[in-house]
Amino acid sequence: MSEEPSLTITRSGQMSPQQTRRAGFSERRLLGPALSKHQNVVLIDAEEGAEVELHRVPNSESFFVIQGELQVSGPDFEESLRPGDFCHFRPGMSHAVSVVAGPAQFLIIFAPA
Repeated sequence: MSEEPSLTITRSGQMSPQQTRRAGFSERRLLGPALSKHQNVVLIDAEEGAEVELHRVPNSESFFVIQGELQVSGPDFEESLRPGDFCHFRPGMSHAVSVVAGPAQFLIIFAPA
């Protein structure tokens, strides 16, 4: 089994955003399973009004908002996230996301990858 590199540098400004399967969202994969088994880091660009339906992921998921405003919700919560805010969903936690003021940009960190 190959060993993970000790240092990985990804220059997001030199990457082209890729459209996701959801309308209004594009992504730049900064770190993924090819380079790390510990985490997956994705920079998201999103249009105002873009939404991700209520879903559940098996791993933990965290957001760090850089620009815009997000609404995160679940069966028993609803919160607004603005630039500088960080949000963590424990493994298996159901959640939805919508961009209420955009354009928005945020990091998503999945762990493990």
